[in-house]
Amino acid sequence: MSGIIEKFYKENNTPAFLLPGKIKKLQKHSDIASEFEYWIQHHSFKENGVISVEGYTAKQLSEISEYLKGEGAFMMLIELRENPKKALASISKGFKRK
Repeated sequence: MSGIIEKFYKENNTPAFLLPGKIKKLQKHSDIASEFEYWIQHHSFKENGVISVEGYTAKQLSEISEYLKGEGAFMMLIELRENPKKALASISKGFKRK
């Protein structure tokens, strides 16, 4: 895993029990991890050559919900890739909490 991403999680006090799952997903989806690194380094989303999954980019996802600001947008891209029906249902429901 990238030192940039590891530093991000450490500086943002990500709970230790969440790290293995997040790291595993980012390792499996290295293209999304690379775009996440760009976001960390530049404090903005890429404009060109962006990843789109099920018609969504990280920037578009970040504009949909407060829960998808920053890192959440990249995790949702992974969810869209791995579990598209479930992720699309969450998006269409507006991320309502129980």
